[in-house]
Amino acid sequence: MQIVLGLAFILFFSGFCLCVAACTRYDAAALALSTLCGAVVVLYLLGLLNLLQFGRFAIFAILLAGAVYFGVRAGARAIRQAACSPGFLLFVGGACFVWVLFGILQPMFTQWDEFTAWGLAPKMVAERSAFYVADPINLTASFTYPATSLVSYLFQRAPGQFSEWQCLAALDILALACLAPAAALPRKNWAHSVLIFAAGFLLPFFFSVVPAGTRSTVYCNAMADTPLAMLFGGTLCLYFAVGGRKTGFLSCALPLAVLTMTKDIGFAYALIAVFLIGLDQLFGTAHPARRSRGRMFAVALGKAAVLAVPVLAVFLSWNRYTAAVTPTADTAASVGSEGLSYGAVLAGGIRQLLGIGREERFAAILSAMGQAFLHRRVCLLGAPVVAVGCIVLIYLAAGLAAPKGAPRRRVIAGFAGAAFCFSALYAFHLILYFYNFSEAEGLALKDFERYIAPYLQGWMLAGFCVLGITVAQGSGLPHRLGSAALALGSAAVLAIFAWRGVPAAGFWSDADSVYTLRRDVKQRAEQMNEVLNWNDRVLIISQGDDATRWYYYKYELTAKVVNGYGGTWWGNDDYSSRWDSDFMNLVESLNWELYDFQAVCTDESLTAYMEEKRIDYLLIDRADDYLEREFSDRFEGGLTAGMPATLYRFEGRNRTIAFTPVVTAESGVAP
Repeated sequence: MQIVLGLAFILFFSGFCLCVAACTRYDAAALALSTLCGAVVVLYLLGLLNLLQFGRFAIFAILLAGAVYFGVRAGARAIRQAACSPGFLLFVGGACFVWVLFGILQPMFTQWDEFTAWGLAPKMVAERSAFYVADPINLTASFTYPATSLVSYLFQRAPGQFSEWQCLAALDILALACLAPAAALPRKNWAHSVLIFAAGFLLPFFFSVVPAGTRSTVYCNAMADTPLAMLFGGTLCLYFAVGGRKTGFLSCALPLAVLTMTKDIGFAYALIAVFLIGLDQLFGTAHPARRSRGRMFAVALGKAAVLAVPVLAVFLSWNRYTAAVTPTADTAASVGSEGLSYGAVLAGGIRQLLGIGREERFAAILSAMGQAFLHRRVCLLGAPVVAVGCIVLIYLAAGLAAPKGAPRRRVIAGFAGAAFCFSALYAFHLILYFYNFSEAEGLALKDFERYIAPYLQGWMLAGFCVLGITVAQGSGLPHRLGSAALALGSAAVLAIFAWRGVPAAGFWSDADSVYTLRRDVKQRAEQMNEVLNWNDRVLIISQGDDATRWYYYKYELTAKVVNGYGGTWWGNDDYSSRWDSDFMNLVESLNWELYDFQAVCTDESLTAYMEEKRIDYLLIDRADDYLEREFSDRFEGGLTAGMPATLYRFEGRNRTIAFTPVVTAESGVAP
């Protein structure tokens, strides 16, 4: 039933795009992204007012009223003509395919960041129909931005419930909507549309560093990296598809707003997109012959300023909202452990880039960034320099195929502007590595691929779009050469993916073995949740765990999971050898060969910690010989090393039997 309802919504959504396209003569493929982003913006505005649940009905009403109004005005004949758009048909077919496939395979989250942030946030939004930043219970995802959560919420079919596969499918449908404008070419160029759509679909695999033969999470994860890259490139593609019309640039306003709320760096990406659009308005758009250069500059600047308004509005409103509702005293924006302002960080970084007062660590990170550009792998072919080389070839082919005048200037200005912005973004991440990371993380360029690859991916997608448009505009030999270059580029992406990028399991396969632990923890947690509620505080002990099961429980339990401690503590007033941790393994001495993460703990220190942190329940997921030997006397019924997962109620530190069993969950997975 959920598959059928989802397909009905996709077709309903597509019908609205068709009716609007038939009435306005826009390509329906170009309207898919604007419409989807418009729905997300409506949810965002109502979410700020705590009316998120009403938002879904408001969107349905808007889509229905709009479809009827524009459909009646356009007529059946115009609607049939609009339905022949190659890019639109590719989007609708791809969206239905993804929804049905995910509905059958039911993929689940697998990455730690999904359980602590990017998957936890949409789950909380779906279950509570409200934003998550002020949640006082079990949410550590308050730093995430709301775009992916709102896209997921739009496609969740059961109010108050959350399905992981629906979240994953929703984000993939967003990615397909970003590809649709790139394929929005005239009907006679349908083959080119197919090539661009296929190449764009494979770009996330192309910019993957997963070794061949291992499991890929591309299109099967809730992280914001792929949506960030797709929205950046898709917004530029949307502009290229409709920007030639007098007010066509305004269609980019809603995607720019969603791009801003995708990730913290999304604000910078949105401003870069605004800059590139303004640059194209100045150099790549045909102007009346009588218009002076000053007037052209003023018009381009004005249009860019108009597009910057939703970017700034979303950025400022979200930060004001989080500052107002987050239950912390310190809400000032700062960077790094020193708490420097963004302005101070930027000014200090620029000074050091210029060699003024450059510190030794900054020089070391600068050298590492230079080496990474040449040698650090960010795509299937290797380092960023290789990816930039591929992009140069795409733009070179577009420049050769483009007719003289504004189309050729668009290619040149677009490439030059994007290259300049990439250099600035690269320098920006260099500054962040110095100010916002520890010394070890900064020198190692932690998550370098995740920071650099999204820009390169969006840039390459925009390059394919520009190449397709120039080919459609050209004629004669340049047209044939451009067509050959487009076919060769798309074939190269496919060949490289087949050669080095095909994983053993991806979004198209079940990969059931990956979810063994997930399902085990989920089964246990469901039984615990029968007695737990969001106000309960639970400490989880899973002996031998490497934090995987702990994070799974933190995601699954409907209670506040309390962090443990590390080091040595005997339950007294001496905290000098105890430090804050997240999960904990209990040991009798600091024997690092036993577990990587551990806390020296006795029955006295355990009960003292339970009392200190006001913990209501103790969940023993997996016990061992140490627990059986040293802790059994404090537990009703005792403990055994091979016991099933058991939830205990904490009766008090001074009680002889401090823990009484509440729920026991058998499992088919061996401890």
